[in-house]
Amino acid sequence: MNKHLIQLKILQIVVDGLLILGAFALAYLLRIGFYSSTDFPFNQYILIGLITTPITLFFMFFARTYKLSQQVMSVRHMQRIAFVAIENVAVFMVLYYFAFRNFFSRLILVYIFLLTFLFVYFWHRIFRWILAKSAEREVGVYRTLIIGANRPAEEIIKHLLKTKSHIKPVAIIDAFGSGKSVIAGVPVVGKMNVFERAIAQHDIDHILQVDHHEQTLNIINYALSNNIKYIMPPELLGIFQGHQMLEEIEGQPFLKVYRNKKWWDRIW
Repeated sequence: MNKHLIQLKILQIVVDGLLILGAFALAYLLRIGFYSSTDFPFNQYILIGLITTPITLFFMFFARTYKLSQQVMSVRHMQRIAFVAIENVAVFMVLYYFAFRNFFSRLILVYIFLLTFLFVYFWHRIFRWILAKSAEREVGVYRTLIIGANRPAEEIIKHLLKTKSHIKPVAIIDAFGSGKSVIAGVPVVGKMNVFERAIAQHDIDHILQVDHHEQTLNIINYALSNNIKYIMPPELLGIFQGHQMLEEIEGQPFLKVYRNKKWWDRIW
């Protein structure tokens, strides 16, 4: 991963930890007030909160809340944060009970859940804005070579630029030559005969193939040999977006394609 993205991700995780701990503290103040109850002392409460917080951060990695490619404002991301908030409450409750054998308030658990969800979710939205601003200055971006100059390629390029994605198109190659010299502000640098030279000149981190399926094996082999990430939309294989998903069968990854998606496919 780009070192600037690593630094930004470390910042996101540190702030997540502080916000989760802040959710514990604020939940106590909302339920108990600005004094420490003798039945439910703050020092015991916050100690368990301190132990719970790194466990919750660890769980967030498994919940895939730190993936750069996700849509922060999507329902799926809200579900992830909600699961994290539930896990945070569950771990805290179990640890507190086993450490002190009693509990004071069930309402405080509701406060912890709501505050954890709100703090983390809105911080992730702010962090997405920080990423977008960084991408505008080309800080922490993956410089991407686009293979193809057709209409789908143009739409993808415009979408990546409009959303200020960390995947930033910087050059385009069209295998058969293109009548356009620039697409959405990104230069068309030539045919496949300048492929390696374009990668070197533009310091490419990603290759995004949108067209010229017959070149796929050569491009993938080059990407693997030179430690460059290769990505492609499913449309290149004739699969319409929304009808595919990755699935593991006996430990082996497969691309699953289905016509009619059922409501339970989102949760099962």
